[in-house]
Amino acid sequence: MAIIVQKYGGTSVGSLSRIEAVAENIITTVRQGHQVVVVLSAMAGETNRLLAMARQLDATPASRELDMLLSSGEQVSISLLAIALVQRGISAISLLAHQVGIQTDNRFGAARIQSIDTKRLTQALSQEQVIVVAGFQGQDVEHNVTTLGRGGSDTSAVALAVALKAAEAQIFTDVDGVYSADPRIVEKAQRIASLSFDEMLVMASLGAKVLQNRAVEYAFRHQMPIRVLSSFSQGEGTLVLPKSQALAESQSNNPVSSVVHDQQQALICLTDVADNAVSSIFDCLEKANVELDMVQLVGESSLAKQLLFTLNRDKLEYARNALQEITMFNKFGTIRSRESVAKISAVGIGLNSHTKVVGKIVALLASAEIDIELISTSEISCSVVIDETNLVQAAQILHSGFGLDSSN
Repeated sequence: MAIIVQKYGGTSVGSLSRIEAVAENIITTVRQGHQVVVVLSAMAGETNRLLAMARQLDATPASRELDMLLSSGEQVSISLLAIALVQRGISAISLLAHQVGIQTDNRFGAARIQSIDTKRLTQALSQEQVIVVAGFQGQDVEHNVTTLGRGGSDTSAVALAVALKAAEAQIFTDVDGVYSADPRIVEKAQRIASLSFDEMLVMASLGAKVLQNRAVEYAFRHQMPIRVLSSFSQGEGTLVLPKSQALAESQSNNPVSSVVHDQQQALICLTDVADNAVSSIFDCLEKANVELDMVQLVGESSLAKQLLFTLNRDKLEYARNALQEITMFNKFGTIRSRESVAKISAVGIGLNSHTKVVGKIVALLASAEIDIELISTSEISCSVVIDETNLVQAAQILHSGFGLDSSN
């Protein structure tokens, strides 16, 4: 008998009929002889609804109170699923993260799991109960409610799988695996049978919504296999594995395995930035809990450089406010920002050894008259920032241009 941790996202539990379908799927797993721990997100749209209400009161809500508010969505979904399971004759119990013993740091809105007390979990499993846990949340040492960031239920599931020494963490979503591009905008995107942790981590950090990057990072660190499946259809899904196993299963010679995008980006440009001011600017943003993405310092003069960087769009107002506070110290000239940008990336193992990849990306986008505002490369990816209005066209062009339209 193996322990299986299953996570269901917001669309999978978006209505009562969907919750009943999830209950049936769990029952199938139980009847296969497995012990099951289920992690749920809030019902589809609920977190956005709560966030919108908070922002009607305050454009930059207090982070502690925002976590208290947003964590309430999962309490609804876990109790409804437990009710559905009990009604079907399955012994089940719903638990909030603090009842499970998920301890995090106190970085509200982006907390990291530090430990999990498995005592209550193992006790419930020994009583043959299905445990339904609220994802996305934990508590700090002062018993404050914390949240793990968007997609944090994935991390909850992986962390529980590691703590319980589960066979694997199964992430159920609205797609039947990880694709070579977002199938909602690239019709010819192909499902990938297996991926390395390295590739999946980069894809997640660059905007692939199917898995949260911290979840993949946690799985990588503890070598916990993740299987991405659809809660709407049957299939093998995509298995995320250590690099050696993933390479053994792959038959592709294409240096690019996927094209991913992040539509929730914003761009900030600071003018007249002195070299000795850069570190204080970054310190200021870090204190405001603003994580930067792509960063570029442009210009030869130490007194007239431009600092450009991207960040999550949700953090733009926080960044503006933090930067405004230090303009009085003459650290830089003006603050310019744009919300209507997107990041698109080509991903593949050993990408930096294929120097033509970068040139090909530039040429393909130039052929469609799509301007690039920022560019960044690494061993496993090449990313560009473009105007959001060109995102769909750019994704389709790059996917086709790198030969990903046909199955590998």
